Amino acid sequence: MTNTTFQLDPVLAMALFVSDTPRSGDLDDATIRATVDRTLEQLGPDECYARAAEVFGDRPETALERIQWARERCARAMAPALAG
Repeated sequence: MTNTTFQLDPVLAMALFVSDTPRSGDLDDATIRATVDRTLEQLGPDECYARAAEVFGDRPETALERIQWARERCARAMAPALAG
């Protein structure tokens, strides 16, 4: 059995991070992918990074938990698409 890993593009997690999607609830992978796509389409990568930086500056205590959530959810949601 081969262990395949992939590098998640950080902008995907940033897009989920700055979206208005709540951490509560069990969002399926399709919803995560749609949210990331919609956020990137609306804001673009640079604005996603700018808004994330603002959140980290204003509320670092909550930003860390949210970015960890966003990275984990994006990695899970994007893995099938990136592997195939």
